[in-house]
Amino acid sequence: MNRDIFSLYAITDARWLREDERLEEKVEEAILGGAGIVQYREKELKGDKLKSRALRVKEVCNRYGVPLIINDDVRLAADIDADGVHVGSSDMDVADARRLLGNDKIIGATAKTTDQARQAYSAGADYLGSGAVFGSETKADAKYMSRELLEEITASVPIPVVAIGGIDETNVSKLKGLPIAGVAVIHGIFGKRNVRQGAASIRGHLYGRPVVQCITNHVTVNDVANVVLAMGASPIMAHHIKEVSEVQEKASALLLNLGATDDYEAMKEAMRTAVECSHPVIIDPVGTAVSSFRRSQAKELIKIGTPACIRGNYSEILALCRECKTLNGLDDDQTYDNIEEMKDVVCEYAASLGTVVAASGVTDIISDGRSTVCIETGHSMQRQITGSGCMLSAAIASQIAVCSHVELPYIAGTCKYIGDRAAKAAEETLREEKGSMSFRLRFTDSI
Repeated sequence: MNRDIFSLYAITDARWLREDERLEEKVEEAILGGAGIVQYREKELKGDKLKSRALRVKEVCNRYGVPLIINDDVRLAADIDADGVHVGSSDMDVADARRLLGNDKIIGATAKTTDQARQAYSAGADYLGSGAVFGSETKADAKYMSRELLEEITASVPIPVVAIGGIDETNVSKLKGLPIAGVAVIHGIFGKRNVRQGAASIRGHLYGRPVVQCITNHVTVNDVANVVLAMGASPIMAHHIKEVSEVQEKASALLLNLGATDDYEAMKEAMRTAVECSHPVIIDPVGTAVSSFRRSQAKELIKIGTPACIRGNYSEILALCRECKTLNGLDDDQTYDNIEEMKDVVCEYAASLGTVVAASGVTDIISDGRSTVCIETGHSMQRQITGSGCMLSAAIASQIAVCSHVELPYIAGTCKYIGDRAAKAAEETLREEKGSMSFRLRFTDSI
């Protein structure tokens, strides 16, 4: 079991949902915000309703490869084949839970003293939850746990210990330096209107924001930087060839946007450093649909090292695949009617490079060469502002940096998240009879 999954432990609470919101969607946002493990804890539900919602949450967790832990209910965990269960001090004994679920499941236990910690470990617990470090929004009778006691508990057992209790973005930094495996959060994630942002903010305050180096289109540089910040990462817009390698060594990801053709030599240098450091690179092939010069640049960058993702619109991806011009000008209509043919193109191109390719259009098509995801989201108002594609590429780069995942579900999930936010911003803008600049602001706000 990878200890890193406990760095941000999200615990569900559907009481914070609005009527039009679904828990499984909020769980997906929490995962995109950096949650490495999810506990299903729904005290208000019983029977079939509890199980049916658990199955929907499990489907999301399985898609992202994130373990799903059931709170208290060992039989439900066994019934839906969850990844494990967490038992409190007044629930089923750890040893009994282990006998029922088997050795391949994750068993967590609550430990409020060193004696409880040792007993749980001896009985077969894989991790411990200890608190309440800052009180609790969900348990009025939760007793405060001192920093000293938490340190004693972590020192008493060799298994991961997760701090819990009233943790949010305002206080989580106070836990820095403690030998804990991570933090478990309920209200600080699911009590937020923007769950993904809440999760990413907690990660950033506890572990520091990952840095994304952006060599990007000068026209949209400010929008790109703001999207990186909104996604929970920290942008650095280092373009000069004499600094890009040094900056990339300290960064977590690299975004290369071919709209910045004047900085192409710096792009190559940064790409080489990213490859040497095993940092993920996202290439946005802006303008390759009309420029053979840019197509050759993209091809040369890909030869230096395989990017984690290539994100462009249909015309740009087609141009790279076919190595030819696909538009007569940047303002040409970029719609493409044959979605099935485009899916084949994206899949084949991804397979040939061994990377993820994301083609943006009315239907976003994302493929790693083995699986292909199609997403119908976004809004036509995105075409009324400059740089919505650049912003999506920045969001993907930031997502990869925050979660340290380059797999297809995380990139597809980011495309869906940004598209949904654009649709929401457009709906609000049109309802108030505003224009494209209002949409731009609402779009950034919503991310």
